[in-house]
Amino acid sequence: MARQRPKSTAQTDGIHPDASTDHAADARAVRVLAVTGRGSIQRRIGSMLHARVESLTIVNNAKEARALVNAGRFDLLIVEQALEGVDGIDLLDELTTMHPTVVAVILGKPADTDDAVRAMRCGACDLISMKDKPAEILRRLIAACKRADRVRQRDARVDRLKKLCHKLNDARQEVSGQIGGLCNDLVDAYKDLSDQFGEVKMASELESLLRQELEIESLLRTLLEFTLAKVGSTNAAVFLPTSSGDYSLGAYVNYDVPKDSAELMLDQLADTLAPAFENRTTVALLEGSRDMERVLGPDAHWLEDSTAMVVGCEEEDECLAVLALFRDRSRGFAEEDVRTLSVIAELFAKQLSRVIHIHHRHIPRDEWGAIDDPLTDDGYDFDDGYGFAA
Repeated sequence: MARQRPKSTAQTDGIHPDASTDHAADARAVRVLAVTGRGSIQRRIGSMLHARVESLTIVNNAKEARALVNAGRFDLLIVEQALEGVDGIDLLDELTTMHPTVVAVILGKPADTDDAVRAMRCGACDLISMKDKPAEILRRLIAACKRADRVRQRDARVDRLKKLCHKLNDARQEVSGQIGGLCNDLVDAYKDLSDQFGEVKMASELESLLRQELEIESLLRTLLEFTLAKVGSTNAAVFLPTSSGDYSLGAYVNYDVPKDSAELMLDQLADTLAPAFENRTTVALLEGSRDMERVLGPDAHWLEDSTAMVVGCEEEDECLAVLALFRDRSRGFAEEDVRTLSVIAELFAKQLSRVIHIHHRHIPRDEWGAIDDPLTDDGYDFDDGYGFAA
């Protein structure tokens, strides 16, 4: 059976337990397993290593040694070569295979050089003959313990470094994730900023064009030409309020509506679509028949296969026009188109208000008529072949 050697201060084999204490001080954390079936060797090893190592376990046979090495952790193996029923070098080979980093010593004098080489290949760092002087045996055992302690400390440092590497790797992955998220945020911010710069540039361009137009006809033409340049090919209509409170078609561009039904359809939309959005200053995107039925009711069939954008153009809490763009559902409008129309509607409302003030500056405000009131001197009635109409 395996047994732990008790602490003792007795003098054995002429060696006091405190001898070589200074030399063994750095080996007191070493755990030792000794495998020998001879009681005399067990006693000598016990007396030599007692109080100089953390623990000393002594077993009589190979079976116990295998079980202990497989179940526990030892820093130094001391194996007698002449074990009963098994060669000590072969047993050492088995034990070091279980724990390759363990330090080992063979007790006994090898029969020849081949045995010595075989022992070294199996992991033995020293071959100690028990016939040597006790002081020499002790010195070599202490040297093996110190070697085992250095290996133990090295393995402990390696374990600490591995744990530190795992922590650093986790931190790296966390930081990488944060950097990746930050990069995505920066990309999104850059995109938003680019969109805003684009909108500012577009607004500046449109405002410079609209401010040059002081006539309704040229203002509507410039508006529609600019809108089509930014949004692409589409049907477009501008509905203007009348003095009676309803809406009429101010101007339009016909892209893909049959010519013989275009004006009839737009007149119907003036009666249904325009009033529904006169107080809405944000662009409404209508997609699909359900949206059309919700807004137009029984007249939804006019736009049943279309996608539309509609917005009211309001200035000083008064709706001055309603803009409507629509085209085939297969070529719907994007979010960028919605933002573009929002900017266009705001600037158009400001310039349209300015034009109305200019044309009515000599008339008291409470006597102003609607935009479509006949003003023959100003040439409101026009049709220049672009599809504009008043």
